[in-house]
Amino acid sequence: MTVMYNELPFSYNTCLESRDFEEAQAFLNSRIDEREVIPLTAQGNSSNCFTLQPLRQTLLFGAHWGERVHIRSGALSTCHLVLPLSRFIEVRSINRFVGPNEILLMMPGSEADLVWEADCSAIVITFDREVLQHLSGLEREAFYSGALRILRPQDRHVRSLFSLLQCLASQHQINEGEILPVMQQHWESLLIESIANQLADPTPDHIDILPLQLRRAVDWLQAHIEQPLTVSDLVKAAGCSRRSLENGFQQFIGCSPARYILQQKLDLAHQRLQQTQGTVSEVAYHCGFNHLSHFTRLYKDHYGETPSQTLKRHTLVTR
Repeated sequence: MTVMYNELPFSYNTCLESRDFEEAQAFLNSRIDEREVIPLTAQGNSSNCFTLQPLRQTLLFGAHWGERVHIRSGALSTCHLVLPLSRFIEVRSINRFVGPNEILLMMPGSEADLVWEADCSAIVITFDREVLQHLSGLEREAFYSGALRILRPQDRHVRSLFSLLQCLASQHQINEGEILPVMQQHWESLLIESIANQLADPTPDHIDILPLQLRRAVDWLQAHIEQPLTVSDLVKAAGCSRRSLENGFQQFIGCSPARYILQQKLDLAHQRLQQTQGTVSEVAYHCGFNHLSHFTRLYKDHYGETPSQTLKRHTLVTR
C-alpha cells in the first residue's frame, strides 16, 4: 500500500494543502482531539496535505507531512489507528518506530507523542469506542483504556484491514469522493468487524514494547527489506550477540529472526502482487528473492496459492 504524496488516498476530498503548520494544527483540532503540532525541520518549502473519507460514524484521513514534525496530544477521547504508507513514525512513549504495513492502535486515554519523518504519508482512522462496542459486541474489557499497540503486518486481521482500506480507497476514486450513505454503512461495518476481530483475538499478534536492540534490528530490516538479508545482518544492526537476538525474537515477537525476515519479505511480495506492481519474477527479485522457484514454493506454503494466481486474480479485479 506504499504511496507517494501525489497518490495520497481520498484525494477527491482534499481538505487542506498548506505549508503553514498553525493552519494544519487548526485543521486537526477542528475534527479530532486537541493536539500540538511542532515542526522540527520546517524550511517552508514543503506542503502538508490532508484528505478525508467520512463514513457514518468513522473518519478516515489521508495525511502527509512534508517535513519532520512532532505531534502531541492529551488523553485521547476516541480510538485512533495510524497506518504509515511511506517512511516511519516514531512512537516516543514506547521508544518504537512504526513503518509501512504496520499499524499503531491508540485506545482512548492514551496520549499521542509521535514524530513523523519528512514526507511521511499515512492513513489515520478515528472512531468512538461506543461505535466499535455497539457494532461488534465487544466487552468493555477489550479496550484496555490508555493502551498502545503496534500490530504486525503478518497478522491475518491486519492483512484483512489493509485489503478493506485498499477497496475503500478504490471506491472513493470511482465515486469521486461521493460514497452513498448505504455504502458508507457497509464499509464501516466491515472495517469495525476487522478491528474487533483483532481486539477479540485470544492470542493477539502485536508488539507493545520492543527492547532497544530488537527495535534496531526490526527497523533496520524494514529499511533494507528489498535486499537479500541474513540473520547475521540483523545481529550487526542490533549490536548484540546472535543468541541474545534469537532469544529476544522468540520472547517478544514469537518467531526466529530468520522466520521474521521471511515473513516480512513474503508480505511485501504479496502486497505488490495484489497491486499488480510488475511480473512475478520482477516482484520476487525486488523483494530480495534470487531464485524464482524457491520464492514460488515459499509463497504457496504461506498464502495457499502461487504468486501467479495472486497476480492474475487481482489483475482481473482491477480490470
